[in-house]
Amino acid sequence: MKLIQMKFREGVIGESVVVGLTTLAIGSALMLVPVKSKWWPFAGTFIVGFVAHMGYEAAGMNEWFCDNRM
Repeated sequence: MKLIQMKFREGVIGESVVVGLTTLAIGSALMLVPVKSKWWPFAGTFIVGFVAHMGYEAAGMNEWFCDNRM
């Protein structure tokens, strides 16, 4: 049986931790929004992750992180 081996580029774990913590912080704040629909936590989590990642990219933080942390 073949084992699947994944190779990550250097620094991807640290980058993932930063994005994850951002998603946790903003997502936790969104949980305080009084909405009764069942889909909101799922949609909100996606939106937060997407916006956070695009925001980091637009601000040049992804490039900075790759240049300075690797």
